[in-house]
Amino acid sequence: MLKKSVILLSVITVFVSCVEEDYTIDNYPNPKRGGFRECGLLSAGLVCDPYETLSQSERYRINNQLINFVSQTEKKDSTDFCTKKGTDAMFVIMNSATQGFADGLRRHWSNIDSQCGRFGILVLSLDDRRIYASFDERSPIKMTPLQAIIATEEPNIQTGSYTSAVTNILKEAAASMVPQNVPTTKAPQTTTKSSTIQLSAASVLMLSILRYFN
Repeated sequence: MLKKSVILLSVITVFVSCVEEDYTIDNYPNPKRGGFRECGLLSAGLVCDPYETLSQSERYRINNQLINFVSQTEKKDSTDFCTKKGTDAMFVIMNSATQGFADGLRRHWSNIDSQCGRFGILVLSLDDRRIYASFDERSPIKMTPLQAIIATEEPNIQTGSYTSAVTNILKEAAASMVPQNVPTTKAPQTTTKSSTIQLSAASVLMLSILRYFN
């Protein structure tokens, strides 16, 4: 009986230790600042998957989409540096996350773009299979449209198709920034030139008639 109690106590201790040792905002590995190996990457990148939820190819598929996201969110016709600059984004995975965790981690890593605030983060919470997003208020990515985009990927998230969900979210978020073509009304052509020609012809005809009678 005593032996069973010791074993049970050991199991509980290990379980509690694992829970206590889960990542926090302060110690979550930054794949761009030296924590890439713990994040499951071969070099500095934009994805952190410390639990190896995804395959390496899936991590790099998302990483490549995050790299493309920067150029896709540039406003190339602007002369202002911060307005022209694309938005940096990162994707991380947690066992159990909240919106507060996403906001806190984004602020903790805000030095990635402290000058312009073009930075955001997507956090996958494994326990409840939800993706929490947090972008700096100076970013052109606005939360209300982004939340709507995330909602459309709910089926992929709930079935564990995380790579498809994240890449689709990034593509749609970037596309939402592209201005839609506004149909323009074609200006009516003026008839000034033709009217002038007609007036000149009438003048010549009148002059000819006057000369005839004179």
